[in-house]
Amino acid sequence: MSKITNLREKTLMNRGITLIALVITIIVLLILAAVSIATLTGENGILTKTKTAQKETDEATAKEKVQVTVLGSYDKEGNLNFEELKNNLEKEEGISIIEGNEKFPITVSVDSKYIFEIDERGNITYKSDASLGDKKVIVMASDIANSQDKSQYYGATVTGYNCTNSAGVNAWKIFYADKNNIYLITDDYIHYNDCPASVTQAIYKNSNYKLSMNNVIKDYSNGSDHITDSKIQNLNKSYFDLLTTSHTASSNNNMKAVAYMLDTSVWSAFMGEKAEYAIGGATVEMLMKSYSEKYKVDYRARAKDAVGYELSTDGGENWTNHYYEIIDANDSLYVISDMSKANGMWLASPSMNNTNYVLSVYSNGSVDHYNYYYNSYGFRPLVCLSSEVQLEKKEDGSYQIK
Repeated sequence: MSKITNLREKTLMNRGITLIALVITIIVLLILAAVSIATLTGENGILTKTKTAQKETDEATAKEKVQVTVLGSYDKEGNLNFEELKNNLEKEEGISIIEGNEKFPITVSVDSKYIFEIDERGNITYKSDASLGDKKVIVMASDIANSQDKSQYYGATVTGYNCTNSAGVNAWKIFYADKNNIYLITDDYIHYNDCPASVTQAIYKNSNYKLSMNNVIKDYSNGSDHITDSKIQNLNKSYFDLLTTSHTASSNNNMKAVAYMLDTSVWSAFMGEKAEYAIGGATVEMLMKSYSEKYKVDYRARAKDAVGYELSTDGGENWTNHYYEIIDANDSLYVISDMSKANGMWLASPSMNNTNYVLSVYSNGSVDHYNYYYNSYGFRPLVCLSSEVQLEKKEDGSYQIK
């Protein structure tokens, strides 16, 4: 056998050995990679354990917040006082009562994420897995009211709300929340066909969305005396407090128009089974509270006299009858800048400027006033959801009524 043949065989053998070594190396590397991935992400992996530890820490912190509140609610005899605990829980930021307003056990939500049950002995039981599931974010009115960041709620779309006039509403948005209720507003003006008549009068139509109140006020000759429900009066609290204190009433045309907008029987077609009532639009007090909470400013509205409201943008240092462009015109929760349908929305509050003037929000963000028969403005109905309503957050940032 020639030297050349031997050399060729040795070369081929070496190549074979090199390929085998390479394959073995790759296999070993794959095994090591699989072991590493399992170590990181497996059931007992590092990442899984880290995530679990973080969850347990967060849960423990949430439970500790409840425990501190419980410990501060015992009476002198060492008994857990129900009313004291309930009041303390309502005051605590991030805690809201889901069930148990009348007696133990009390079920609470902490930071809209963890659910605990408190019995009469002060025992605290974690309930999130059984009731809501760890991946769900459930909020109630008190969760929103207690939140330091209202921008994650105010303006969010809410689905699952149905009413007789559902076909006339494109979408509902969260407008405001107090400790008891969440308020939704239509995301656009309603059509003439969906705007209710008063007892005997149809709404006056300039176009399909530009509607004025020069007809409907005929059914509200007593003005403010038509608004007798305390919940509805509280929407214009400053105004009705003034009337009560001064022992007066208002039969001005602007209050007749407001009485129409606040007539829950008239707007009942927008009240679904999940709502307490529906009205023709937000009041100026609710507008100022909502905007102030969302943008962390101090806008206020107060009744100057029986004629109507005045406004302040500096926490009450200065007051005037209207303000130009104080609302962000890019925030469609408050302002519809597109005037193709209407120039602005009516507010369910009278203006101090004139006995005929009702407050409104113009398309440029001005909180202004216009004559009740001005025919360029539209209505955006508002509903008050029932106090027990829960909202489940969806991946797209919207909320579904449960």
